[in-house]
Amino acid sequence: MSAHPMTLKGTVATIERTRIQVKTGEEKKGEAPAWCAIDDKTKIFRDKTAVTFDAAKIVVNEKVVVLADHDADNKMTAVEIHVAAK
Repeated sequence: MSAHPMTLKGTVATIERTRIQVKTGEEKKGEAPAWCAIDDKTKIFRDKTAVTFDAAKIVVNEKVVVLADHDADNKMTAVEIHVAAK
């Protein structure tokens, strides 16, 4: 099984403890923004500093870059989440 790395750049559409939805602006009409799972291995960065999910305080409409792996089941898991300094 090989993973397929992917970079999503856009804004946060929805954020939950276990997943993030990223609106890239490239969605076709009627297509929902991409979801990425967030797990214990996901690294979250606020500016250049690694932080916990709670400390990151990610909010809807905030700019975000998500580095994700696409597995064989077509599920995307966030490897890294990058948000700007507050």
